[in-house]
Amino acid sequence: MKKLRSQEWYGRQGKMGFLYRSWMKNQGWPHDLFEGRPVIGMCNTWSELTPCNGHFRELAEFVKRGVFLVGCSGARVARDSH
Repeated sequence: MKKLRSQEWYGRQGKMGFLYRSWMKNQGWPHDLFEGRPVIGMCNTWSELTPCNGHFRELAEFVKRGVFLVGCSGARVARDSH
């Protein structure tokens, strides 16, 4: 079975693995949320400056919960809306 790309980052030994894990832990992610699980990035165009995309903030939160329920970890990624 092919190694998950997220595990190539978070499962690394040495300085770089330490840095990747530290960045996630710094944001409040406990190690069990990204250790051995796929990490799914969710692009979101929500912004306080684009009211037409205002509903995406809540929608992205529902998607993130669904990703977690199937055994993965989800991270929202900001994306420009222009």
